[in-house]
Amino acid sequence: MSKTYSDICSSDENPKKNTGFKDNCIESKLSIPVISNGFAFDDIADFKDVASWRAAIAAKSIVPLFPVYELADASTEDTLFESGNFSKVTSKGTEIITFECYLSVAAYAALKSYEELGNYGELFEFNEEGDYSGIFASDGTKVKGRKITSMEVTRIRATKEKVPFVRGRIVFSDKDDVLGAVLVESDLEDGNLQGIFDLDLESVSSSSSSIKFKVKSGGTLVNSLEDGDLLVKDSAGDTQVISTVTPGADGIYEVTGTGFETGSTLEINGVITQSTIIFEGVEPMPITITV
Repeated sequence: MSKTYSDICSSDENPKKNTGFKDNCIESKLSIPVISNGFAFDDIADFKDVASWRAAIAAKSIVPLFPVYELADASTEDTLFESGNFSKVTSKGTEIITFECYLSVAAYAALKSYEELGNYGELFEFNEEGDYSGIFASDGTKVKGRKITSMEVTRIRATKEKVPFVRGRIVFSDKDDVLGAVLVESDLEDGNLQGIFDLDLESVSSSSSSIKFKVKSGGTLVNSLEDGDLLVKDSAGDTQVISTVTPGADGIYEVTGTGFETGSTLEINGVITQSTIIFEGVEPMPITITV
């Protein structure tokens, strides 16, 4: 017997199979697909924990995609062999969904990269009314995403009637794995399911003891970095001792130290998780001593 769990009606685990249900509660429509590289939450409580989701996003174990629109079913039916009153399924149908996302070219490129990677082969679903779902892993305790065969994305040019959009297509490996569904409600909301934001470093000036620079994400100044969020490495790749001066109204940070040289680099120190957003540096900023 497949084990299921649902919060929607009564937090019922493995409900009985009798059909006399008065409370027939079902999940709402998919809003944000979240792909996974095989990551599993430890248990249902972990699956409900917002901090666990944020940590998994920062670790790139799960990747929230973009909000979906024009969601449609493109599933195929089982293939049957029939002769007289004999009938047998010769191949199972496939569950397929299609959708549209309204994205810039840059966002499409990011989405396309996950199609090409091919190692994010499972899917969690976050839905319009705040419920979300996965399935039980084989141990009956951990919660993982549903296995998918493929995710395909194609960008469609603007027409007279429509802005440019990305057409997505997700093919599930087993349409019946939902018999192990874990469907929950918690404090997790769509605002917690933003992907990692890129940070760009923009040089202002550099001397042997001071590096001034700005930090931007998508052209917007970011003024919330702290000590430990930045690294300076010398030309040999060794990390140097620094102190960080947070920016004023002009958005200019200053890193101070000794022995900075042309050929050194300034970079973001890994993935930075803040209260409402997660950042990662795009690439190190080369240092050229100008003062």
